[in-house]
Amino acid sequence: MEAQTADAELVALIFAKDDLHSEMWQKLFGSISNSYSQHTAHPDGAKILSTRFLDQIPTTATNGRVAEVKLSVGTTPTLRECKIFTDGPSLQTLQSQYHVEIILQPGPLYAAHRTPGLAVFDMDSTLIQQEVIDELARAVGLYDQVAAITEAAMRGEEPYTDFEASLRARVALLHGVPTTIWEQLKSEIITFTPGAPELLRVLIKLGWKGAVLSGGFTPLAEWVKDTLGLSYAYANHLVTDPVRGELTGELVSGQPIIHGLKKRELLLQIAKDNAISPENVIAVGDGSNDLPMMEVAGLGIAFNAKPKVQHAAPSKLNSTTLLDILYILGYSQEEINKALARPK
Repeated sequence: MEAQTADAELVALIFAKDDLHSEMWQKLFGSISNSYSQHTAHPDGAKILSTRFLDQIPTTATNGRVAEVKLSVGTTPTLRECKIFTDGPSLQTLQSQYHVEIILQPGPLYAAHRTPGLAVFDMDSTLIQQEVIDELARAVGLYDQVAAITEAAMRGEEPYTDFEASLRARVALLHGVPTTIWEQLKSEIITFTPGAPELLRVLIKLGWKGAVLSGGFTPLAEWVKDTLGLSYAYANHLVTDPVRGELTGELVSGQPIIHGLKKRELLLQIAKDNAISPENVIAVGDGSNDLPMMEVAGLGIAFNAKPKVQHAAPSKLNSTTLLDILYILGYSQEEINKALARPK
């Protein structure tokens, strides 16, 4: 842990899945404080400094759905230490008992979110609700063949033992698919994850830069960028036959493959180009190839991710809306509403 400071803080964000009455909230706040005291065995323990409901609008009901608890602690933990405690038996028991999800952050990191930075997102199953290559295959009757390669890759079977090999094999099956498929997907199939447009509107109005880094394909990644007002989009490039108006089933030679390590590299490069400290970068995704960028960001969030990814990620959130990311950054509903009401 970091050296002791006079104002060492730990912040707990609590997302309730059910309605909790005041007494239950108070018991939960105290239980989190007591559990952390026992976890660290520090002589001063953890003391509650303040509590508030981030989703509460003044003059409305006393209790909300999302609570912020600030704790005074002996030493400031790292984000990884926060995650280890969150995944430990004491907090897992509390989360199950109260039907809540708890996200812990070091106080200094939580405070740093008030400085606008860089927000980086995966695309498939994060900003949008679909997996694009699956939808491409489904639209032309090749879903079973593409899914078989995906499943073999997940099992680590040869020759699909890495992302690039499985990607090239799946792309090869798209030979002859008309390029009009992109407009069809945009108009009939692809849907944004609930809260995604609002989340990006708020972040951009508050001064954040946005980027989508996708293992999918540029026609949709660029569309997502333009639609949501992001500054950057990186994805894989497909070769097209301009005469036939079809995909050739190949990736453009010389263009980088956007795998996990490339996402990490791009995140760091975009942050550097904009003079943004990694502490002021958030990275949000759902897959294992998003973990490298989550690890180098100030705050990496696995959103509605696969169980193994949730376990490995620096933090996790399971929610019906991406807008809840703003609460993790410490923004209140009042601040969110004001940002949304601002003219473009």
